Amino acid sequence: MRFRLHCLASATLAGLLAAGCAQVPPAEVPSTPQASLPPAPPVSRSVSEAVSRHRRLAESARQTGDLATAEMQLQILTLLAPGDATFTRDLAAVRAAIAKEVREQLQAGTAALGAGDLDRAHTALLRVLAIDPTQPEASKGLRDIDRRRLTRIQADRAAKVRVEDTVATRAAPNTAVARAQPQAESSDTFDVDQAIEMLRAGDSSGGLRDLKSYVEANPGNRAARQRIGTAVADRARELEDQGAREQALGLYEQAIALRGDSAAPWAARVPPLKKTLSQEYLDKGTRVYRTNLAQAVTFFEASVRYDPANTQAGVKLREAKAARDKLDKIK
Repeated sequence: MRFRLHCLASATLAGLLAAGCAQVPPAEVPSTPQASLPPAPPVSRSVSEAVSRHRRLAESARQTGDLATAEMQLQILTLLAPGDATFTRDLAAVRAAIAKEVREQLQAGTAALGAGDLDRAHTALLRVLAIDPTQPEASKGLRDIDRRRLTRIQADRAAKVRVEDTVATRAAPNTAVARAQPQAESSDTFDVDQAIEMLRAGDSSGGLRDLKSYVEANPGNRAARQRIGTAVADRARELEDQGAREQALGLYEQAIALRGDSAAPWAARVPPLKKTLSQEYLDKGTRVYRTNLAQAVTFFEASVRYDPANTQAGVKLREAKAARDKLDKIK
Protein backbone atom coordinates (compact mmCIF):
# COMPACT_ATOMS: atom_id res chain seq x y z
CA MET A 1 0.00 0.00 0.00
CA ARG A 2 2.84 2.40 0.81
CA PHE A 3 4.44 1.55 -2.43
CA ARG A 4 1.29 2.47 -4.34
CA LEU A 5 0.90 5.77 -2.50
CA HIS A 6 4.53 6.55 -3.16
CA CYS A 7 4.04 5.94 -6.88
CA LEU A 8 0.94 8.12 -6.94
CA ALA A 9 2.75 10.96 -5.20
CA SER A 10 5.68 10.66 -7.50
CA ALA A 11 3.36 10.76 -10.51
CA THR A 12 1.58 13.84 -9.23
CA LEU A 13 4.83 15.65 -8.55
CA ALA A 14 6.15 14.76 -11.97
CA GLY A 15 2.95 16.05 -13.54
CA LEU A 16 3.29 19.38 -11.81
CA LEU A 17 6.93 19.77 -12.72
CA ALA A 18 6.88 18.44 -16.29
CA ALA A 19 3.32 19.35 -17.40
CA GLY A 20 2.15 15.77 -17.55
CA CYS A 21 3.35 12.27 -16.88
CA ALA A 22 2.24 8.89 -18.21
CA GLN A 23 0.17 6.88 -15.76
CA VAL A 24 2.26 4.38 -13.80
CA PRO A 25 0.80 0.88 -13.96
CA PRO A 26 -0.06 -0.82 -10.68
CA ALA A 27 2.87 -2.57 -9.10
CA GLU A 28 1.11 -5.88 -8.74
CA VAL A 29 0.29 -6.12 -12.45
CA PRO A 30 3.48 -7.04 -14.29
CA SER A 31 3.84 -5.39 -17.67
CA THR A 32 4.82 -7.36 -20.73
CA PRO A 33 8.27 -6.30 -21.87
CA GLN A 34 8.24 -4.72 -25.36
CA ALA A 35 11.09 -4.23 -27.74
CA SER A 36 11.96 -0.54 -27.78
CA LEU A 37 12.26 1.11 -31.22
CA PRO A 38 15.63 2.58 -32.07
CA PRO A 39 15.58 6.37 -32.03
CA ALA A 40 15.50 8.13 -35.39
CA PRO A 41 18.98 9.08 -36.45
CA PRO A 42 19.53 12.74 -35.75
CA VAL A 43 19.93 15.05 -38.72
CA SER A 44 23.52 16.17 -38.86
CA ARG A 45 24.30 19.81 -38.51
CA SER A 46 25.88 19.95 -41.96
CA VAL A 47 22.70 18.56 -43.60
CA SER A 48 20.53 21.03 -41.69
CA GLU A 49 22.72 23.90 -42.82
CA ALA A 50 22.61 22.64 -46.40
CA VAL A 51 18.80 22.42 -46.31
CA SER A 52 18.57 25.98 -45.00
CA ARG A 53 20.98 27.27 -47.62
CA HIS A 54 19.24 25.60 -50.58
CA ARG A 55 15.82 26.63 -49.27
CA ARG A 56 16.97 30.27 -49.31
CA LEU A 57 18.37 29.89 -52.81
CA ALA A 58 15.16 28.27 -54.06
CA GLU A 59 12.97 30.99 -52.56
CA SER A 60 15.20 33.76 -53.94
CA ALA A 61 15.11 32.20 -57.42
CA ARG A 62 11.32 31.91 -57.35
CA GLN A 63 10.94 35.54 -56.31
CA THR A 64 13.15 36.75 -59.15
CA GLY A 65 11.42 34.51 -61.69
CA ASP A 66 14.43 32.25 -62.24
CA LEU A 67 12.36 29.08 -62.43
CA ALA A 68 15.16 26.92 -63.78
CA THR A 69 17.35 27.67 -60.75
CA ALA A 70 14.39 27.24 -58.40
CA GLU A 71 13.71 23.82 -59.89
CA MET A 72 17.34 22.78 -59.43
CA GLN A 73 17.44 23.94 -55.80
CA LEU A 74 14.15 22.22 -54.96
CA GLN A 75 15.38 19.02 -56.58
CA ILE A 76 18.40 19.16 -54.28
CA LEU A 77 16.13 19.74 -51.28
CA THR A 78 14.02 16.68 -52.09
CA LEU A 79 17.22 14.64 -51.99
CA LEU A 80 18.47 16.22 -48.77
CA ALA A 81 15.10 15.89 -47.01
CA PRO A 82 13.14 13.13 -48.76
CA GLY A 83 10.56 13.03 -45.98
CA ASP A 84 9.56 16.69 -46.29
CA ALA A 85 6.40 16.86 -48.42
CA THR A 86 6.69 20.65 -48.70
CA PHE A 87 9.70 20.42 -50.97
CA THR A 88 7.98 17.83 -53.16
CA ARG A 89 4.91 20.05 -53.55
CA ASP A 90 7.00 23.13 -54.28
CA LEU A 91 9.00 21.23 -56.89
CA ALA A 92 5.82 20.09 -58.63
CA ALA A 93 4.47 23.66 -58.58
CA VAL A 94 7.67 25.07 -60.09
CA ARG A 95 7.71 22.46 -62.83
CA ALA A 96 4.09 23.26 -63.68
CA ALA A 97 4.99 26.97 -63.85
CA ILE A 98 7.93 26.15 -66.13
CA ALA A 99 5.72 24.16 -68.50
CA LYS A 100 3.19 27.01 -68.60
CA GLU A 101 5.78 29.70 -69.30
CA VAL A 102 7.46 27.58 -71.96
CA ARG A 103 4.13 27.23 -73.77
CA GLU A 104 3.33 30.93 -73.51
CA GLN A 105 6.77 32.18 -74.54
CA LEU A 106 7.00 29.67 -77.39
CA GLN A 107 3.62 30.82 -78.72
CA ALA A 108 4.66 34.47 -78.40
CA GLY A 109 7.99 33.83 -80.13
CA THR A 110 6.40 31.87 -82.96
CA ALA A 111 3.78 34.57 -83.50
CA ALA A 112 6.42 37.32 -83.54
CA LEU A 113 8.53 35.33 -85.99
CA GLY A 114 5.55 34.91 -88.27
CA ALA A 115 4.94 38.67 -88.12
CA GLY A 116 8.58 39.42 -88.95
CA ASP A 117 9.36 40.94 -85.53
CA LEU A 118 12.73 39.25 -85.11
CA ASP A 119 13.76 41.12 -81.97
CA ARG A 120 10.62 40.20 -80.03
CA ALA A 121 10.78 36.63 -81.32
CA HIS A 122 14.44 36.36 -80.31
CA THR A 123 13.69 37.55 -76.77
CA ALA A 124 10.79 35.14 -76.29
CA LEU A 125 12.63 32.11 -77.68
CA LEU A 126 15.72 32.85 -75.61
CA ARG A 127 13.47 32.91 -72.56
CA VAL A 128 12.20 29.46 -73.51
CA LEU A 129 15.72 28.05 -73.73
CA ALA A 130 16.71 29.72 -70.46
CA ILE A 131 13.92 27.76 -68.78
CA ASP A 132 14.17 24.57 -70.83
CA PRO A 133 17.45 24.24 -72.77
CA THR A 134 16.21 21.06 -74.48
CA GLN A 135 13.20 22.71 -76.18
CA PRO A 136 13.66 21.88 -79.90
CA GLU A 137 11.17 24.35 -81.38
CA ALA A 138 12.87 27.29 -79.67
CA SER A 139 16.29 26.21 -81.00
CA LYS A 140 14.86 25.86 -84.50
CA GLY A 141 13.23 29.30 -84.27
CA LEU A 142 16.48 30.94 -83.16
CA ARG A 143 18.33 29.39 -86.11
CA ASP A 144 15.65 30.76 -88.41
CA ILE A 145 16.06 34.21 -86.85
CA ASP A 146 19.83 34.09 -87.39
CA ARG A 147 19.33 33.18 -91.06
CA ARG A 148 16.82 35.99 -91.57
CA ARG A 149 19.05 38.53 -89.89
CA LEU A 150 21.99 37.44 -92.01
CA THR A 151 19.89 37.78 -95.14
CA ARG A 152 18.81 41.28 -94.10
CA ILE A 153 22.38 42.36 -93.40
CA GLN A 154 23.57 41.04 -96.71
CA ALA A 155 20.68 42.65 -98.58
CA ASP A 156 21.45 45.99 -96.91
CA ARG A 157 25.10 45.70 -97.91
CA ALA A 158 24.17 44.86 -101.49
CA ALA A 159 21.80 47.82 -101.61
CA LYS A 160 24.54 50.10 -100.29
CA VAL A 161 26.94 48.88 -102.98
CA ARG A 162 24.34 49.56 -105.66
CA VAL A 163 23.70 53.10 -104.34
CA GLU A 164 27.42 53.90 -104.24
CA ASP A 165 27.82 52.59 -107.78
CA THR A 166 24.94 54.73 -109.01
CA VAL A 167 26.32 57.85 -107.34
CA ALA A 168 29.78 57.21 -108.77
CA THR A 169 28.37 56.72 -112.26
CA ARG A 170 26.46 60.02 -112.17
CA ALA A 171 29.34 62.00 -110.66
CA ALA A 172 32.18 60.74 -112.83
CA PRO A 173 31.29 58.36 -115.66
CA ASN A 174 34.90 57.75 -116.64
CA THR A 175 35.94 56.96 -113.08
CA ALA A 176 32.98 54.64 -112.70
CA VAL A 177 33.99 52.73 -115.79
CA ALA A 178 37.51 52.37 -114.46
CA ARG A 179 36.14 51.06 -111.16
CA ALA A 180 33.58 48.74 -112.72
CA GLN A 181 35.85 45.69 -112.69
CA PRO A 182 36.85 45.85 -108.98
CA GLN A 183 33.28 46.62 -107.93
CA ALA A 184 31.96 43.66 -109.90
CA GLU A 185 34.52 41.40 -108.23
CA SER A 186 33.55 42.78 -104.82
CA SER A 187 29.87 42.13 -105.52
CA ASP A 188 30.66 38.59 -106.68
CA THR A 189 32.65 37.91 -103.51
CA PHE A 190 29.78 39.24 -101.45
CA ASP A 191 27.29 36.92 -103.20
CA VAL A 192 29.50 33.90 -102.55
CA ASP A 193 30.03 34.88 -98.90
CA GLN A 194 26.30 35.27 -98.40
CA ALA A 195 25.48 31.88 -99.87
CA ILE A 196 28.23 30.14 -97.88
CA GLU A 197 27.01 31.71 -94.62
CA MET A 198 23.48 30.51 -95.37
CA LEU A 199 24.85 27.03 -95.95
CA ARG A 200 26.80 27.03 -92.68
CA ALA A 201 23.76 28.33 -90.79
CA GLY A 202 21.81 25.23 -91.84
CA ASP A 203 19.96 26.58 -94.87
CA SER A 204 21.39 23.99 -97.25
CA SER A 205 18.74 24.40 -99.93
CA GLY A 206 18.96 28.21 -100.05
CA GLY A 207 22.72 28.28 -99.88
CA LEU A 208 23.13 25.65 -102.59
CA ARG A 209 20.63 27.41 -104.83
CA ASP A 210 22.62 30.65 -104.72
CA LEU A 211 25.96 28.89 -105.11
CA LYS A 212 24.73 27.00 -108.17
CA SER A 213 23.47 30.26 -109.66
CA TYR A 214 26.86 31.85 -109.12
CA VAL A 215 28.74 28.93 -110.69
CA GLU A 216 26.39 28.91 -113.69
CA ALA A 217 27.04 32.63 -114.19
CA ASN A 218 30.80 32.35 -113.58
CA PRO A 219 31.90 28.89 -114.79
CA GLY A 220 35.46 30.04 -115.47
CA ASN A 221 36.19 31.40 -112.00
CA ARG A 222 38.27 28.48 -110.79
CA ALA A 223 39.28 30.04 -107.46
CA ALA A 224 35.68 30.77 -106.50
CA ARG A 225 34.54 27.30 -107.57
CA GLN A 226 37.21 25.63 -105.46
CA ARG A 227 36.22 27.72 -102.46
CA ILE A 228 32.54 26.93 -102.99
CA GLY A 229 33.22 23.21 -103.36
CA THR A 230 35.26 23.17 -100.16
CA ALA A 231 32.51 24.96 -98.21
CA VAL A 232 29.86 22.52 -99.41
CA ALA A 233 32.11 19.54 -98.63
CA ASP A 234 32.75 20.89 -95.12
CA ARG A 235 29.00 21.00 -94.52
CA ALA A 236 28.73 17.45 -95.87
CA ARG A 237 31.36 16.28 -93.42
CA GLU A 238 29.41 17.85 -90.52
CA LEU A 239 26.27 15.99 -91.57
CA GLU A 240 28.17 12.74 -91.97
CA ASP A 241 29.58 13.08 -88.46
CA GLN A 242 26.01 13.59 -87.20
CA GLY A 243 24.86 10.37 -88.88
CA ALA A 244 22.91 12.06 -91.70
CA ARG A 245 24.60 9.97 -94.39
CA GLU A 246 22.13 10.50 -97.21
CA GLN A 247 22.25 14.28 -96.87
CA ALA A 248 26.02 14.14 -96.61
CA LEU A 249 26.29 12.06 -99.77
CA GLY A 250 24.14 14.52 -101.69
CA LEU A 251 26.29 17.44 -100.57
CA TYR A 252 29.54 15.65 -101.42
CA GLU A 253 28.22 15.08 -104.94
CA GLN A 254 27.14 18.72 -105.17
CA ALA A 255 30.57 19.82 -103.98
CA ILE A 256 32.24 17.83 -106.76
CA ALA A 257 29.90 19.30 -109.38
CA LEU A 258 30.35 22.86 -108.13
CA ARG A 259 34.12 22.49 -108.09
CA GLY A 260 33.99 21.24 -111.66
CA ASP A 261 36.23 18.16 -111.42
CA SER A 262 36.43 14.83 -109.65
CA ALA A 263 39.91 15.41 -108.22
CA ALA A 264 38.55 16.99 -105.06
CA PRO A 265 39.95 15.48 -101.84
CA TRP A 266 36.44 14.77 -100.54
CA ALA A 267 35.49 12.75 -103.63
CA ALA A 268 36.92 9.66 -101.93
CA ARG A 269 34.10 9.83 -99.37
CA VAL A 270 31.41 9.10 -101.96
CA PRO A 271 31.98 5.37 -102.74
CA PRO A 272 32.14 4.14 -99.11
CA LEU A 273 29.09 6.23 -98.22
CA LYS A 274 27.13 4.68 -101.07
CA LYS A 275 28.08 1.17 -99.97
CA THR A 276 27.12 1.94 -96.37
CA LEU A 277 23.74 3.33 -97.41
CA SER A 278 23.16 0.35 -99.70
CA GLN A 279 23.74 -2.05 -96.82
CA GLU A 280 21.52 -0.03 -94.50
CA TYR A 281 18.61 -0.16 -96.94
CA LEU A 282 19.20 -3.85 -97.53
CA ASP A 283 18.91 -4.46 -93.80
CA LYS A 284 15.76 -2.35 -93.59
CA GLY A 285 14.14 -4.26 -96.44
CA THR A 286 15.05 -7.61 -94.89
CA ARG A 287 13.43 -6.62 -91.58
CA VAL A 288 10.09 -5.66 -93.12
CA TYR A 289 10.02 -8.31 -95.86
CA ARG A 290 7.47 -10.55 -94.17
CA THR A 291 5.22 -7.77 -92.90
CA ASN A 292 5.27 -5.09 -95.62
CA LEU A 293 6.26 -6.19 -99.12
CA ALA A 294 5.70 -2.79 -100.70
CA GLN A 295 8.01 -1.14 -98.19
CA ALA A 296 10.58 -3.90 -98.62
CA VAL A 297 10.61 -3.34 -102.40
CA THR A 298 11.21 0.38 -101.85
CA PHE A 299 14.10 -0.32 -99.48
CA PHE A 300 15.69 -2.88 -101.81
CA GLU A 301 15.40 -0.46 -104.75
CA ALA A 302 17.23 2.19 -102.72
CA SER A 303 19.91 -0.35 -101.83
CA VAL A 304 20.49 -1.21 -105.49
CA ARG A 305 20.42 2.45 -106.48
CA TYR A 306 23.21 3.31 -104.06
CA ASP A 307 25.28 0.26 -104.99
CA PRO A 308 24.33 -1.57 -108.21
CA ALA A 309 27.08 -4.07 -107.46
CA ASN A 310 25.32 -5.24 -104.30
CA THR A 311 24.25 -8.64 -105.61
CA GLN A 312 22.43 -9.61 -102.43
CA ALA A 313 20.26 -6.51 -102.72
CA GLY A 314 19.54 -7.33 -106.36
CA VAL A 315 18.42 -10.87 -105.47
CA LYS A 316 16.25 -9.62 -102.62
CA LEU A 317 14.67 -7.02 -104.88
CA ARG A 318 13.71 -9.61 -107.50
CA GLU A 319 12.28 -11.91 -104.84
CA ALA A 320 10.29 -9.12 -103.24
CA LYS A 321 8.87 -7.95 -106.55
CA ALA A 322 7.90 -11.50 -107.50
CA ALA A 323 6.19 -12.04 -104.14
CA ARG A 324 4.40 -8.71 -104.45
CA ASP A 325 3.17 -9.48 -107.98
CA LYS A 326 1.94 -12.92 -106.86
CA LEU A 327 0.10 -11.36 -103.95
CA ASP A 328 -1.50 -8.79 -106.25
CA LYS A 329 -2.80 -11.57 -108.52
CA ILE A 330 -4.34 -13.40 -105.57
CA LYS A 331 -6.13 -10.24 -104.49
